[in-house]
Amino acid sequence: MTLHLARPVAPRSAWRWLVWCGVLWLMAGCAATSITSQVESFGRWPEGRKPGTIAFDVLPSQQVQGAAPGASAGAAAATLQAAALPSLQALGFTLLPADQADRAEVLVQLGLDVRAEPRMRYEPFVPYPYFAPYPYPHGSVSPRWRAGVVWGRPGWVASMDPPWITMRVDVILRDRVSGQVLYETRATNDRIGAVDEAALPHLFEAALRDFPNPPQGPRVVEIPLPGALEGR
Repeated sequence: MTLHLARPVAPRSAWRWLVWCGVLWLMAGCAATSITSQVESFGRWPEGRKPGTIAFDVLPSQQVQGAAPGASAGAAAATLQAAALPSLQALGFTLLPADQADRAEVLVQLGLDVRAEPRMRYEPFVPYPYFAPYPYPHGSVSPRWRAGVVWGRPGWVASMDPPWITMRVDVILRDRVSGQVLYETRATNDRIGAVDEAALPHLFEAALRDFPNPPQGPRVVEIPLPGALEGR
């Protein structure tokens, strides 16, 4: 009869958890002071045209599902509108009441895409000695047991790291009468951790930065957080 002994948990696993807890504690104490986004804008706002009245154009999929297309976080269309409105108003746009939306000069279409990519880490497992009982033959009778040093076998240890989160917001401004796209922009933010809807207003602010004449090509926009501004 062959007896298989279960390999105990490596002591380094406990150390790994202690180190990870320490990292989380440091992250909590050192809060971020800004949000960095990758921004791309397309099209040129008509020269001489001033920001006017707006109404939000909610897509049929947003009306049925109650969330922006591709938004795994389940952010409702109303949440996107509330997050984008301050940045639009800062540019001079005025939101009309819902019963006057057919009089708006510009229709605003918002979008949100959220992706979470799991991250698996593999580390080599180094053999180490530990004390355990093991059988040894004793004549022709059944084996007896004694304690001794046993070496674990080398291998790999897998562990899950916090996921990689990508959040992207899209803004499209259309002329209500002609349906022509007047301006299109988007902002993308990558982070490690979890989806945070509190970042949406800052993403919309980054997307609308440099309106109405943004530089061509991708650019990096950094938005200071309110707490960082108060500390200055």
